[in-house]
Parts: sequence; C-alpha cells; structure tokens
Amino acid sequence: MAARGLEHNRLELGGRIVHHGGLRHTPAGLPAVELNLAHVSQQAEAGHVRRVACELPAVAYGDTALALAGVREGSALVLSGFVERRSQRDGRLVLHITGFDLIEE
Repeated sequence: MAARGLEHNRLELGGRIVHHGGLRHTPAGLPAVELNLAHVSQQAEAGHVRRVACELPAVAYGDTALALAGVREGSALVLSGFVERRSQRDGRLVLHITGFDLIEE
C-alpha cells in the first residue's frame, strides 16, 4: 500500500505560451499538442520575496489538445495537470495538461 500522499501529482502554473507545436496526431490517432510555457512571478520564501522565472514543456492529448490547438503563441493562460518524465530514457519533466484557463488581458 502506498504511503499517504505519495500518489499526489498535481501542478497548476500560469504563464505565456512561448512555443506552440501545433496540432498533430499520435500513431494511435490521438490528437496531441506540445507547447512551452514561460512563467514569471514573485513568491514568498523564508520571509523574503523572490523573483521566479522558468520555462516548462507541456503536452496535451485528446479533447484538451483540440481545445489548445487554436490558442496562439503569446497567449496567457493557467495550465493544470500532472508531471511525468519525457520518456523512459529522458528524465526531464513534462507537464501533461488536463485542463487550462485562458487569461483575458
């Protein structure tokens, strides 16, 4: 039995799309979209404010990919999902998008 909390894998991150790979289909025919999200914010840590900046690769499949296909580079949004290794051989993390909200500016 897994220890309590070890199964928890949820991430929510806001930012701008800096790369949008466009809609493609997997060999099994599943719609897929790959993108990179650039995040910049200020976060409190140990009683101080810290500037945070990062870029995270992300992927969406199915209906989520179809919905993201029309979102343009430069768009601001909040992505939610879980993190996983890119592949068995590549340990870099990728956000698997299960939902998103466009931010109107």
